[in-house]
Amino acid sequence: MERIIDVTAARRQFGTLLDEVFHKGDIVTIERKGKPLARIVPLESSNSRVSGCPSITSRQKILLEELNSLPRIGVDQNPVDILRSMRKQKRIKASIRDGK
Repeated sequence: MERIIDVTAARRQFGTLLDEVFHKGDIVTIERKGKPLARIVPLESSNSRVSGCPSITSRQKILLEELNSLPRIGVDQNPVDILRSMRKQKRIKASIRDGK
């Protein structure tokens, strides 16, 4: 997924941005006052890196899938709404798993 983020938000979320670029293959453009300054791109396709890496266990693959299914958190979003959607998603998964 390609997205644009302000330089201030990028500074606060730099670690998260790097994780998203590495694990999800996202492309992030950083801009200041509406002008692009830099772009963070993965070095190679993250899918080939994850599937081709023998050190990734099945448990780690499951955790990566869970991470990818989490909602994206933006600077302009209300944290309460994000938590509600995460809890709702967990309830749906639990009811599917339990057969309800």
